[in-house]
Amino acid sequence: MERDKLNEMNSKAHDREHAHWDRRGFLKTLGIAGAGAISFGSSTLSVVDSHFLTNALSEADSDRILVLIRLKGGNDGLNSIVPLYDFDLYANKRPKIHIPQNNLIKLNDDFGVPDFMGNLDPLWKEGAMKVIHGVGYENQNLSHFKSSEIWATTSKDSYVNSGWLGRYYEEKYMDYMTNPPEKPLAVQIGSGGDLIFNGDLTSYAFSVSSPQRLKKVAENGTLFDTQISSDNLHGDQVAFLREASNTTFRYASIINDAYDTSNDYDAYQDNSFDLQMSLVSRFIKGGLGTKVYMVTLGGFDTHANQPTRHEILMRRLSDAIKTFYDDLDEFGIADKVLSMTFSEFGRRVAENGSSGTDHGSAAPIMLFGPALRGSGFIGKHPDLRDLNSKGNMANSVDFRSVYATILSDWLCADPSYVNNAVIGSEYNLLGLGLGCGGVENLELTDDPLLQLHAAVNDDQGASLYLSINEPSNVEVAIFDILGRKVGTAFSNQLNSGSHSLPLRTSAQARLSPGQYFYKIRVNNDKTYSRSFLVN
Repeated sequence: MERDKLNEMNSKAHDREHAHWDRRGFLKTLGIAGAGAISFGSSTLSVVDSHFLTNALSEADSDRILVLIRLKGGNDGLNSIVPLYDFDLYANKRPKIHIPQNNLIKLNDDFGVPDFMGNLDPLWKEGAMKVIHGVGYENQNLSHFKSSEIWATTSKDSYVNSGWLGRYYEEKYMDYMTNPPEKPLAVQIGSGGDLIFNGDLTSYAFSVSSPQRLKKVAENGTLFDTQISSDNLHGDQVAFLREASNTTFRYASIINDAYDTSNDYDAYQDNSFDLQMSLVSRFIKGGLGTKVYMVTLGGFDTHANQPTRHEILMRRLSDAIKTFYDDLDEFGIADKVLSMTFSEFGRRVAENGSSGTDHGSAAPIMLFGPALRGSGFIGKHPDLRDLNSKGNMANSVDFRSVYATILSDWLCADPSYVNNAVIGSEYNLLGLGLGCGGVENLELTDDPLLQLHAAVNDDQGASLYLSINEPSNVEVAIFDILGRKVGTAFSNQLNSGSHSLPLRTSAQARLSPGQYFYKIRVNNDKTYSRSFLVN
């Protein structure tokens, strides 16, 4: 029985590999495989396709946009978000490369950023920055290629060739090549070969040198007839190539229209990363309608001379992020765009003999944008004293939980689609308060008694906003992520109408930072629950 089951699994994997090759392998043989590349200046832009993503985004707010910022090479999280509460140990582990205390900008009493990242300070003070501590996965793979693949596919299984956003795209648009959507659902700049947007079959190539060239190609191209009379393999492959060209031409024209409709913002600097961010801004301002962008800042493999190299990179990142949101704010759409950094791994806690750091494990993820509605820290910072045999920290948040939370709470995806996209390990929603369950978009229940409820962070730590249609006895209990009851936040009668209740217990003036769940019980009968986060 077990042998039959194993044979069946191997057979499916074998079939998947052949299906994966049929189209992509054919393109590669002809030398035109890859993610549809379009050059804007010195940046390579790719039109990306992802079916599961479409399914979720069709149900999301139409104006919400996600910008993924890949810090390629393994960013050193300890020199990005510095633990002030454990500064002596941090500095002792890094005598040559630590950031001196007088060169740090305090975000709060426990953490700071280097002064060369000073352009993030206004974002923090404006409530437009959050940091998720210790993001990674169990048994971190320290290979750039393999770890990048794991972050893209969310699985350590080598036969999984699709990315988390690619799987999110694949189900709805099975006829993508012959009936593509009117707009590119994701745009990738740089990072050629990254699997994050790949489905099992879809990755198409198209390259031009500039927006002007792109427009000419789109205008001069001909929509090919895909009805090939030949009923053989060659005919099928030719039809496929024509379908791919049709799709690319369609997006080339739309992308160029958006670019021409918008204007440059003068404050961007003259480097590749600023160019990428300025292009994303122009597409957004031009009404392209794309929901997900991915940009790349490379050079983070800092085995040697890290202080100089890392400062240049993090200054560039911080300056570009500040300019990007100033640009969007001037246009009046900054609150519609959420940005998120990620890297394949962090760096080792101790410096090496070359004034650098070697491949490590957990690292922070940074989130930016006014939509965060309050700055803060998520999760627990890894213990610098609790290191593995290689001197690496243990992760405290699985990266899949971040993905799932972004899909659920920012893109407002249906849970079943999230489960299909984020595989490889169990995940927990982090409760970032990004709006799907916030004050401006409270959760509608199917019970006419209790219509709306959600928890959000405020000056008191966290508050529960709810609307009730008739006087009722209401109890609000709080539980930790292990399901243990922390205490009761409220137990009394409420009149009909809208209410704001502090989420804290009588024994605590304020809950400690972390993830919790509230459970509302009405008239000892109906219950409603949801996760929330205390910053």
